[in-house]
Amino acid sequence: MGKRLLSEPWARGMVATAERAASLPLKRIILEEPEQLSRTAVVQPAILLVEWLACEALSRLGREPTCVAGHSLGEFAALAAAGVIPWPVAFGLVALRGRLMERAAMTVSGGMTAILGLSEEQVAELASQAGCYVANLNAPGQVVISGEGPSLKKAAELAERLGGKAIPLKVAGPFHSPYMAEAEGELARAIEEVEFSRPRLTFISSVSGEKESAPEAIKVLLARQMTSPVLWTKTLRSLEGLGVKEAWEVGPGEVLSRLGKRSKLGIRFLALKEVMGDV
Repeated sequence: MGKRLLSEPWARGMVATAERAASLPLKRIILEEPEQLSRTAVVQPAILLVEWLACEALSRLGREPTCVAGHSLGEFAALAAAGVIPWPVAFGLVALRGRLMERAAMTVSGGMTAILGLSEEQVAELASQAGCYVANLNAPGQVVISGEGPSLKKAAELAERLGGKAIPLKVAGPFHSPYMAEAEGELARAIEEVEFSRPRLTFISSVSGEKESAPEAIKVLLARQMTSPVLWTKTLRSLEGLGVKEAWEVGPGEVLSRLGKRSKLGIRFLALKEVMGDV
């Protein structure tokens, strides 16, 4: 993850800044101790580092965005790229977010499950019946739910009866659900202490699925995403409505670009390696 970017001479100072802000040896973890990336408190700032380096690499290639959006953790990178918060501040908040989510996940035996092949309405209904919560509206036919183990099992059975498919996700807990309420409160207090600026790029919130520009509103939404579903389908439609023709997944994976392609919108979705090669 990000090995080429981490080896760039210009990345040295950025890595040092990120490591100070997150209080973690991120480069060493990514390159030498990848097993630590299974921890929520570690992987979140590590991903943010790769996103920051990718933004810088794209800028050096003359590839500048006109608008930004982020899926869950990616929203912090989007806000930093839009000038709402400085990158070091983003690392401090993300490191705290990771610790809070990891701690919250340890208090409940739960997780997340992707439900495929059903409508948003069907998934919302079966989640309610099973005692789960809709966590991500990712694409037509793909909705993620959060809940405790037995509830997720019941939801999976209900989904299969309706002709859908349930795939448990490899995550540490039931994120984007009320189980994160205490963590949300603590993160909100930390966010409130930070000065947010108006975005210099168009910013679409994945909590509202709409364009947001008021700093105080962005603060509220950024904290609220801990317990709210990610409205990714709506976010992508908002980007399309703004006239976006090409979207880059500025991170180490390809999940979002694949989801975008499934959405059948008038946008060309590209993974980072399709824009600038292996990273």
